[in-house]
Amino acid sequence: MAGLKLQTKSADKILYGIKFPWDDTATLIQMLGLQAASSTTNTRASSAVNLKQGVVHTSGARTETFVVDSYWTIGDKIHDGIKKAVEKDVAVGIWRMDFNEATLDASGNIESVPAEFGMAKPNGLPETEAVNNLLHANITYNIDGNTQDGVLAVAELDPQLLADGLKMFDFAHNTDIGGSATSTTGTGNTTPTTGK
Repeated sequence: MAGLKLQTKSADKILYGIKFPWDDTATLIQMLGLQAASSTTNTRASSAVNLKQGVVHTSGARTETFVVDSYWTIGDKIHDGIKKAVEKDVAVGIWRMDFNEATLDASGNIESVPAEFGMAKPNGLPETEAVNNLLHANITYNIDGNTQDGVLAVAELDPQLLADGLKMFDFAHNTDIGGSATSTTGTGNTTPTTGK
């Protein structure tokens, strides 16, 4: 068709966030993962009824899951929270945020982002022993009911989510690297020895 353009989305701009039911209401949404194995699956159950003339298929309820490559360090809030959710069999809040369609303010900064939200039960917490790799596990989050579409303001997100997720490969100026703390290195003899 003339004039038809294929519109693609950057997978790098789709992030997953999490919040636990025991968190304070003011706690911000933290980053759960940067990528998903199959992102979301949205399937409908079906059943077959055998009749004399053939089979009639009927549709049942929808089932939704988020399959997220979840990252953490041992002992951090995400790891311990998912472990507790699995042990106690409780649902956690999961957001799938699409920054491809984020709304920008007049300065070009992200103001809000569309998201899907659902309460989900993680299917387990594999204890990975990664060698020279991030500690992560491919976890299926089974949504209770159906996800709901909405919009999140940036103020609801942990600033580290934006820093780690969207700005992983962002350009840095000289003022973006370094700190204000004074150096604690010693001032010992720096003259190289020749061994003679």
